[in-house]
Amino acid sequence: MLITEIVEKANKSINELFEIIDDMSPQDLAAAKAIGNWSVKDILNHLTIWEEEAAKAFEIWKVGIEPDWSHIRDLDQFNDITVKDRRKNNLTKIKSQLQLIHNGVIENIKSVSDEEYAKRGGAPKWLTNLITTHIGEHTARILEYKKTLEHARQKSA
Repeated sequence: MLITEIVEKANKSINELFEIIDDMSPQDLAAAKAIGNWSVKDILNHLTIWEEEAAKAFEIWKVGIEPDWSHIRDLDQFNDITVKDRRKNNLTKIKSQLQLIHNGVIENIKSVSDEEYAKRGGAPKWLTNLITTHIGEHTARILEYKKTLEHARQKSA
């Protein structure tokens, strides 16, 4: 996949996420255990955390070193702890952070020459996964939750 395609797909993923949550109420976004053990707000925090991980790892990758993910010994535990640490953040701040971090990752990706990507065998798969597929998977879950809310509201009307 070309870098321009990765960037386009990543931007499409984040835009779709924001479109889906844009008209959801703060109460619906913060509802505990709405999607598994997390609220939508928790998922936004989770995505921000992983965008930050992608940013750090990409900086390491750019200097020719493959990132070491060994600081994450238990993925589920890492996710739960990091999300819990950010629960106190307000929704506006969370959305802003996610968009800013994502934009920074995209700009950083675009700052590497095509020749460098070609020399390194293309963009790292972990990067592509974190900024596209990962966001898309969570967006799909949020959309299912949103449809459930809409269905319940229609039934009660």
